[in-house]
Amino acid sequence: MPRRRLLWALWSATMSGLLPLLVLVLVLDALNLGPSRSLAVDIVCIPVSWALFALLMALYAHRALVRRARGTGIPVTVDALAATQERTFPAGAAERLRAGLAGCGRASGMTGEDPLTFRWRPFRGALAVTGSLAVDEASGGARVRLCADERLTYRLGLRGASAFVALCQLARLGQAR
Repeated sequence: MPRRRLLWALWSATMSGLLPLLVLVLVLDALNLGPSRSLAVDIVCIPVSWALFALLMALYAHRALVRRARGTGIPVTVDALAATQERTFPAGAAERLRAGLAGCGRASGMTGEDPLTFRWRPFRGALAVTGSLAVDEASGGARVRLCADERLTYRLGLRGASAFVALCQLARLGQAR
């Protein structure tokens, strides 16, 4: 059930992103054809075909999020689309994460000691999420907090879940080292 909610959220975000273009196409079609039977057919068929296209895009993004989270222990829910992601890793993971961040090409701008702040590129482009790594003194666990830029949160598909993708990548980085 939580995955259906995620799929619905991905589909509605994709449709809302495509809506201005859909309205433009329908208005131009109405201006070109005038009141006719083919306009009525277009008014029904074009939104349905765009909705199916948005569903395919949402299914692809859903599958990609599930694949990226596999083996990390991070649940894939509708919260994956949130701009801020937080996770506490077990004791001892802080040093592995620090070493992984220092040796990884995706991380940049590391400043501070505790909390360590950094920028992480979840995708190949220049856009990045801002992260912090703090150690909980009581448990020894590492707390990672990632915040996506506004330029990333208003993107369709995986770009809208960039903080979640970065969290999955950091979880794998903490496991690998």
